[in-house]
Amino acid sequence: MKTKWIFFLLFLFWALGYVREFFFVHLNNIMYEKYYGHTSLPIPTIMNFFNKFSYETLYFSKYFFTVFWVLLFFVMNYLAIKKLSTEKKLPAFLIYSYLVLLFLAAISMLYGYFVKQRLQDDEYTLSRWLFGIAQSPIICLILLASEKLYLKTNKS
Repeated sequence: MKTKWIFFLLFLFWALGYVREFFFVHLNNIMYEKYYGHTSLPIPTIMNFFNKFSYETLYFSKYFFTVFWVLLFFVMNYLAIKKLSTEKKLPAFLIYSYLVLLFLAAISMLYGYFVKQRLQDDEYTLSRWLFGIAQSPIICLILLASEKLYLKTNKS
């Protein structure tokens, strides 16, 4: 029974990741078209709704969409841990991990914005990398893999 859940959850993570990547790639293409005035790649019909908005609106909406995808992946990670783990503390570790990731990403962005007064340097790259981890099953996989180690250390 657990094997079926593993495959089902892997499929859900794959589907969520695919839709996320599809969305952001095509949103970036729409933004490119608006900024430079010419097309880079064809835009799928499903994304035509975003053609109504200005470049600035789309740029700032990406922050909202990023938070939305982080929340979606957090929920998926949480459900996967609840379904596949027997250790009661793993959901709390997941929450702490996400809080640390988001805190570090926020500090990095704020440092770049207020100290360097730009969001294009290494601080921005670091925060994007941290948000990339938050929008993936990596934390869930690490926690599930470490469950046996955690149980073993608690027994001794």
